[in-house]
Amino acid sequence: MGFREEMQERLQELARMRDALIVQANLAKLEAREEWAELEARLEQLKAKADEAGDIAEDTAEKMAESAKEVLEELQTGYERLRKLF
Repeated sequence: MGFREEMQERLQELARMRDALIVQANLAKLEAREEWAELEARLEQLKAKADEAGDIAEDTAEKMAESAKEVLEELQTGYERLRKLF
């Protein structure tokens, strides 16, 4: 195999690798956008619950506080996972 043929073959291989990486990057972007939307929805729910907390009985507020802590941890974990994608 001559130099020209070898270069053509290697260029084709690189093009295939590049195309596969483009697809993977686009899928990662889509996954990140979907996760971002889910995290934003959870954050809005948490904000709404925090606003309601002042208007409810103390025992219910404690239960809500525990639930809110769990959601905060989920949000933090999700945002950290997204940060690694960028």
